[in-house]
Amino acid sequence: MRTILLLCVFASGCAARNYTYYLVEPPAPKHQALKEEGTLIRPFGFGSTTAMKVKWNDGNMITEVDVPMLATGQRIVIEHGAGSKDVKTIPTSRLVPPTPTKADEALVEAYRARGLRIDDSAPEVSIIRARGLMQDAMKAGNYSLALEWAETVLQRYKSHPEFLRAKASLLLMMGEREKAIEVYEQVESIESDPNVRKKLEELQRQQK
Repeated sequence: MRTILLLCVFASGCAARNYTYYLVEPPAPKHQALKEEGTLIRPFGFGSTTAMKVKWNDGNMITEVDVPMLATGQRIVIEHGAGSKDVKTIPTSRLVPPTPTKADEALVEAYRARGLRIDDSAPEVSIIRARGLMQDAMKAGNYSLALEWAETVLQRYKSHPEFLRAKASLLLMMGEREKAIEVYEQVESIESDPNVRKKLEELQRQQK
């Protein structure tokens, strides 16, 4: 009877402690850097305006890059050194060209059908999304940002009349009269528009 009682006491003691209690006793101290306090906050949201700053130093050059966090999961290659012909690069800009969608296909085909020039070496860009972003920046009065969105499209579609007109108008609003006249003249040689022609003639008279 005494033996049975001892076994019951021992069994109840084992049930109160799980196996990990006997593996590590006392608990190993946790490094300060691994301690989690409070509610964890997601460090990055996904989108074209979110970036992760990356810095490194190879002993000869210090490099700092803002890497965009793309919701589409595209791979980004950063070269620390001389350029490579095998890697397509994005021209220096703080904007990431929005990825083309199915809706852009008809616009691109119409552009090609007119025999207008496309720079296939430039990054692909969604004309529709870039137009919307450009218009949003214009409504907010941020003309320099709107100009950057226009240039993002013109890097690939260099003769796009709509974005050339937008570029000229933005340059004019930013006080770049001579550059605006040059771009207006360029777009008029591609596709004439009565309103643009009238504005161009007005600017040319003021220039004399």
